[in-house]
Amino acid sequence: MASDHPLIRTRLSVMMFLEFFLWSAWYVPVGAYMNDKLGFTGSQMGWIYATMALGAMISPLLVGYVADRFFSTQRVLGVLHLIGAVCLFYSARQTTFAPLMALLMVNALCFMPTLALVNSVAFRNIDDPDKFSRIAVWGTIGWIVAGLSVGFLLGEGTESFFYLAGGGAVAMGLYSFSLPHTPPKGAEESGGDVLGLGALKLLREPSFLVFAVSVLLISIPLTFYFVWGNAFLAETDSPRPTALMTLAQCSEIVVMLVMPWFIVRIGLKNVLVIGMGAWVIRYLLFGSLSFPLIILGLLLHGFCYCFVFVAAFIYADKKAPPGMSASAQSFIAFLMWGVGMFLGTMLAGFTGEQYPPQRIAALKSTEKGEALLSGLALPEWSGEEPAVSLPEALGSDDENRLSLAVVRELPEATVTLGEFEYIKGDLLNALHQADADGDGVVTRPEWRIAQAHRWPPIWYWPGGLAAVICLLFWIGGRDVKPASQQSAAHAPSR
Repeated sequence: MASDHPLIRTRLSVMMFLEFFLWSAWYVPVGAYMNDKLGFTGSQMGWIYATMALGAMISPLLVGYVADRFFSTQRVLGVLHLIGAVCLFYSARQTTFAPLMALLMVNALCFMPTLALVNSVAFRNIDDPDKFSRIAVWGTIGWIVAGLSVGFLLGEGTESFFYLAGGGAVAMGLYSFSLPHTPPKGAEESGGDVLGLGALKLLREPSFLVFAVSVLLISIPLTFYFVWGNAFLAETDSPRPTALMTLAQCSEIVVMLVMPWFIVRIGLKNVLVIGMGAWVIRYLLFGSLSFPLIILGLLLHGFCYCFVFVAAFIYADKKAPPGMSASAQSFIAFLMWGVGMFLGTMLAGFTGEQYPPQRIAALKSTEKGEALLSGLALPEWSGEEPAVSLPEALGSDDENRLSLAVVRELPEATVTLGEFEYIKGDLLNALHQADADGDGVVTRPEWRIAQAHRWPPIWYWPGGLAAVICLLFWIGGRDVKPASQQSAAHAPSR
């Protein structure tokens, strides 16, 4: 029985806070962790992030359909989160791709259906659906708190964020059993169209077909941000990348408040067009490698996310005829969170591999003698404590600048830095490529860029794709007439 008691809303708000806290705690920092600490390839990183998209496609068939029919929702939430907690705890111990992929795949299968289940618990225990936004905003707050906790307390450099996420999952799992009793709907009420396939008949209308294809395609370039955003900030020396990324959610809260005004003034089609165009601008800002412009790109997230993801669900709700709204929503969620983001993670991983950091050859002493290792990352400008600058290690008397002439004059064929003996010729070649202005001197910022992925093209490719999709929807898309009565449409905050 729905209730308007403030205590019920408070309990539901805590539920939303924990739900998105545990997701953000691992999903955001794992990109930099895989890139910097585990040394995963772009494709491997893409597959790790694809677990959530696969979970969005598979879990409704395995969990959502059964949960709605046979089990109390709060109990299903509790069990799924406790299983996910075990996966997250064990993920912290993995340093190779296959076991980490397997654990996070199981976690995704458990977590993704809970996004719909927490909404179900909320809507079935409040008397006015319009009050849901006051509850849902605590999910965004949970996402922000997790990012700040990782950024300022734990950092992305260790596996500790997995323990934070696992602890959050345990808390959510146990808390779920205390939520208001939400019995199963039963076979007749819940229905069986968990993927929204009943909405396929809407594709006969050209305007809805253009809309469906556009939101599917725009999900592909959008995914680049989730796969590479944290690693990008880490490699470009942005301070506390995970905490910094919470600026995106702060802007999301603000834009969510003003979004109804935009919908009334300019219409849903134009809102979607602006959202798609915002991704183009965002990726251009990221590609500039300018820190102030990168911050501006993060702050655009409110328009990028709300004006695409949230607006798409509202559009589907308005476009669907009476009785088909739920199927239309499920269908759009399947296209965007499932198919689109899966294709996006694959393309993002592949693209990142085409623009890797510079690599170098070196010798390393082993029990069997010296071994030649190729494809090593460039040495750090400053090592561990006590810090030794790269110029000083190579005989330069300026710790902030390194002249290529100093390296050329070294008499040895190899240069010993730490545990490796770098091949002098390879090191000189790396320095030449790092010397962006061609003045024969490499500075630390230039060297740092050489150590990182070639980020501008990694961002320009999805930006270009988003521009094409934006143009196609602007030309072929159609607005929807405002409905006198409209059911609430919601998408998970990220």
